[in-house]
Amino acid sequence: MASLVAVALSLLTAFPAAAADDDRIAAERKRGTPMGAVGMVLRLDADGALAGTGFLVSPCHIMTAAHVVADSNGISADQVLLFFAGTGRLGPADLGADYFGARSPARPVVWGDYQPTAEGDEAARPAASRKDSWNDWALLKLDRCLGDDGFGHFDLLPIATRDFTRSIGRRAVTAAGHPADRGNRDLTMDPSCTLLGQVQEAGWQHDCTTLPGNSGGPVLAARPEAGEEWPRVLAITVSSVSRARNADEILRPQIIDPADPSYLDLLATAVPVSAFLPRIAPYLPKDPRIDTYLARHGDAPDTGYDAQVPETAIEDLTAALRRQPGDASLLLRRGKWYEAAKDEAKALDDFSAALATNPNSAAALQARAMLRAARDNKMLGDAKAAMADIDRLIQRFPDHVNLRIARAGLLASAYDYEAATEEYDRVLQAEPDNVVALLSRASAQAELGRFADADADYDAAIAAEPDLAFIYVQRAHFNARRGDLAAAFADVDRALEIEQDMPAAISARAVFYLHAGGAELALAEVDRALALDPESGPTTALRGTIRQILGDLDGAIADFRKAGELDPKEPFDPLLLFLVLSEAGRTDEARQELETLLGRWPADEWPGPLARHFLGRLSATALEQRVDRGNDTARNYQAFDRHFYLGMAAYIEGDQATARAHLAAAVALDLSQFLEFDLARAYLERLGGGAFLKQTN
Repeated sequence: MASLVAVALSLLTAFPAAAADDDRIAAERKRGTPMGAVGMVLRLDADGALAGTGFLVSPCHIMTAAHVVADSNGISADQVLLFFAGTGRLGPADLGADYFGARSPARPVVWGDYQPTAEGDEAARPAASRKDSWNDWALLKLDRCLGDDGFGHFDLLPIATRDFTRSIGRRAVTAAGHPADRGNRDLTMDPSCTLLGQVQEAGWQHDCTTLPGNSGGPVLAARPEAGEEWPRVLAITVSSVSRARNADEILRPQIIDPADPSYLDLLATAVPVSAFLPRIAPYLPKDPRIDTYLARHGDAPDTGYDAQVPETAIEDLTAALRRQPGDASLLLRRGKWYEAAKDEAKALDDFSAALATNPNSAAALQARAMLRAARDNKMLGDAKAAMADIDRLIQRFPDHVNLRIARAGLLASAYDYEAATEEYDRVLQAEPDNVVALLSRASAQAELGRFADADADYDAAIAAEPDLAFIYVQRAHFNARRGDLAAAFADVDRALEIEQDMPAAISARAVFYLHAGGAELALAEVDRALALDPESGPTTALRGTIRQILGDLDGAIADFRKAGELDPKEPFDPLLLFLVLSEAGRTDEARQELETLLGRWPADEWPGPLARHFLGRLSATALEQRVDRGNDTARNYQAFDRHFYLGMAAYIEGDQATARAHLAAAVALDLSQFLEFDLARAYLERLGGGAFLKQTN
């Protein structure tokens, strides 16, 4: 038999997200009591025993989560599990089954198409996680019909996702199960929590406190509404996100205050009855409520909202808001779906409206801050507004890790790497193995020239997550930055061993080939990366750079134009497009790109002054003076840009001496992390500078 810790780590059970206090209570599960239908499901494997919760839905059938049933081969009708009910003394003591009074073998009858989320395939994970949430259920038949032996069974309360959102939006519920921290002497219930329906893409969400062992337990309507009998089951607890960092924390209730800024992201997940009712209905007792539901909705299972079609969720939440105008929770949730629809303006409106209704809503304030930071519209001052929101939150939650990381990211985007490093230091004092903070601090240290400190952070990140491919890609870029291309290539190879066909790793290898002068090899790699991820703006711009170096101006124009469309917040794609259009003799088009850039970018926000200079609105002297603004890092970056773009403009105009001087100055600054660096080397070579490109013909 596996130890309790091993059991906890093996099950994808739900983690706590409940009220500020642990209000769970012990309840009887004796024959004849309302909760007598809830018991423990035990799976015996060659490697030990795994346990979850199950409950009777007919005299002879129980429901549970599919991941409680599934072994390494999935689920099959040949499996035999054990279901324990009641109160008594029997079964294996180390899993607490000796506190039950009755048992029966149980065999899978029908189940969802549940598959554990595949490791490695980052692009497939969101869709896989959503599918798992909606398919994480199983109906088992008992050899001994315990429901006829005094334990009864629960009736079900099917409500389609859309109906739930439109007419209710939330519901008071009670969760029952056998969490690992309480043992199995009694049933454990959270008597006062809330089911919110589908808040995000995967499953329905609730704020009941749940731990390993709760998986497969019922989420029951807390009280009957008109025409309902009690108790009835609305959903099955399946899984959630956790803040746990080790086995000890997994086995402790991690109480998440509803005032927590990350509240919505930490809610436990449930699969609603409507998701599986058509499949299990033939095995259930006659129930007029189920007949009515099936007559209305047919045999198709409820699949909830699809993030690819967020308009459906928006429509239903709008209907709910007509019933409950100004409801902060509904506004926050609709804002999240507007984000999924990429309607940032309406999402911000909803987050702000939620705050107007409930000024203390930390979740709405965080949602607005994060959206502003991600949107970063320079004309609207999003970064400053995001920082103001985050600072308000940090006053209330000074030790909140995600807020500190977000604040550090905003500081880094403003080139204040010293202040960003201080924020990451605070995070890592609290969570030494926080990989996001380690990688971000490493990047900031590299920008400050502290390569030894950055190297130590990369080593620590790899020690914490040795099989995370992305870390090796990040370190590869760092190794290239400090001039160790052999180490950079080795890190890319390691990343691709972990995650085959990883676009970011292949794109990185293209960069390193280009650094080494192998433009044609770089082009082949970047083509491969874009075949895997054609919507990547940075990779498209990289291909534009390589094509320009190889003399394919038409190809470069197409790539820089597409990169600008894919990543409209990036101001340098229009500048690069301006150069290559100018080199191709398409001067009017080139100038129009700069006009378009200045239409969405503040004239004095870098690189706006470069665009103004090329349009004849800022003198060379004024441009040189503008470069000296900001901290040392910002001034260094701006000096590089000035030398590169003035050098390229001089090259296009035929002023070779000026071009050579500016491009040599740009290369000397050694900012190889920028696309313009290798362009400067290539054009400097054309002007008689040092050899760069390797000939492969």
